[in-house]
Amino acid sequence: MSQDIQISWGVVNDIQRMCVNDGPGYRTTVFLKGCLLDCRWCHNPEGKRRFPEVIPYVSNCKVCGECLPACPTGALHMNGNGFPHVARALCSDCMQCAAACAHDALIVWGRVMSSSDVMVEVINDKPFYKTSGGGMTVSGGEPMSQPAFVAALMRAAKSDPDPNERVHTALDTCGHAAWADYEKVLEYVDMVLLDIKHMDPAAHKSYTGRDNALILSNARKMAARGLKMRLRVPVIPNVNDTEENFTATAKFAAELGEAVSGVDLLPYHPYAGGKYRAFGMDYEFPTGEGYDDSMLEPIINLFLDYVPEVTIGG
Repeated sequence: MSQDIQISWGVVNDIQRMCVNDGPGYRTTVFLKGCLLDCRWCHNPEGKRRFPEVIPYVSNCKVCGECLPACPTGALHMNGNGFPHVARALCSDCMQCAAACAHDALIVWGRVMSSSDVMVEVINDKPFYKTSGGGMTVSGGEPMSQPAFVAALMRAAKSDPDPNERVHTALDTCGHAAWADYEKVLEYVDMVLLDIKHMDPAAHKSYTGRDNALILSNARKMAARGLKMRLRVPVIPNVNDTEENFTATAKFAAELGEAVSGVDLLPYHPYAGGKYRAFGMDYEFPTGEGYDDSMLEPIINLFLDYVPEVTIGG
């Protein structure tokens, strides 16, 4: 990585190596904190807020109370079930309660990192990228909640003077960000993984908190720019799993033309409810059965009438 690349700082939720579902080849996926939507079925509530935070894992709590005196602002108390609860309005994010807990019942999610520190981890796996056609994917949360940081990461990945040493880059995004922010990032992006959650604007707003006008507009601009794209379509029971919606989604993919190499179906799974309970958070979305591969076959065949390739899970 070139030494003259400007350093930026951001909040990273996790960095996972050797990922195979976030773009081509073996990839290092950098998950950033913060999201621009509020999907009711969200599988990763720890990624919603943009800042580092303490999240209770009540399943690990021994109800010893050692965490309470460690909190200097009185933000921590035991709820009606006897488990720790964080009053966010009082919390100063000092993380002293997590340090005081010996049972991993208070976990800090998110860490402030520099773009150069992130890239040190990314570059470690460059030999695997070369042999597999892989690279770095920046995901979330929603990465475009931190656009300057994303731009710095993508720039750094492309900064080597030798084109053969540059890292392939992918952006996994919901599409709901200002186009001006995307323009600062896309110059350094090889592929966009774009979520299309629902084609009906009213339903999209009901289930995510925002309509889809900006998302569809940005998708068209990305395609016109000649970016390589894959559309990622969650399959959510009783939300978007109708023939009408999937047909509209497939037609939209076809409208984007050769930019779209295929569609990745992301089946809903019922496991998020356990995560919400562990965090002591309410999960309003039903935790019923998800889709298995055989149930997805008609959906796959529908999309194959419009796009060249369909995968399950990316």
